[in-house]
Amino acid sequence: MKKTLLLIMLLSIESIIAQVPSKVDDYPLNAMDLVLFTFGMETPLSIGTISASGVLDFKFPENLNFIADDVKANFMSDAAFTLFSKCNNSVDILSKDKNTKAINTGNISLSSKENPYAGLLIMVSDTIIVPWLESNGTANAVLGSYFELVYVASDLNYDGECTSTVTYIENDPFETSYTYKLELKAGFNFIEYKIDSVKEQKVPSMYQEGLFDDVVKPSAITVTSSQVVPPTLIWIGKYF
Repeated sequence: MKKTLLLIMLLSIESIIAQVPSKVDDYPLNAMDLVLFTFGMETPLSIGTISASGVLDFKFPENLNFIADDVKANFMSDAAFTLFSKCNNSVDILSKDKNTKAINTGNISLSSKENPYAGLLIMVSDTIIVPWLESNGTANAVLGSYFELVYVASDLNYDGECTSTVTYIENDPFETSYTYKLELKAGFNFIEYKIDSVKEQKVPSMYQEGLFDDVVKPSAITVTSSQVVPPTLIWIGKYF
């Protein structure tokens, strides 16, 4: 009897957690559409709404059949490029039969008839990661996760590792290891890039020639996927 009650309680807790909606804290705007401009400003792609209280309601389309083939061909790439472009051996990671078409959707935008580009949403596990993301890697990296939304044309599973090598200074390459545990389903998937470790690296100064700055870079990243909003993801709004 006790075991049965415990199981019921655990299932109830899981149900409550599953029902907790995604929300943007301190959201200052009215209700809006959630839109992707993945295929250009002329082809906005609606994926749901945000309420005046900041609650997100996603309604991803099951496929992209409503988008013209020539538009998709112009924007979509091979999955190997979309998912593994930073790997030294990106072209060798997927066999030809598994290398489906895919695209990184870019930022989720906030849109209305009055203002089609009122803001955007940044997906991270902690606000401290945002400065590094917005600096394009020139600020110091920190431990934590950032997230991307990716569309793939067909299911794709991949477990493996790769190395990304960047040379900022001659004879002093910097390596980042990526560990992939991907279970992608045809359609939209959240990709989590979890920075497991960081390391300091000297890079040429952006302000004075001949000088070098010490910048902290990610040295190990674990990449996983989910078809639902990951539980560690928080939403940061940027408004224009």
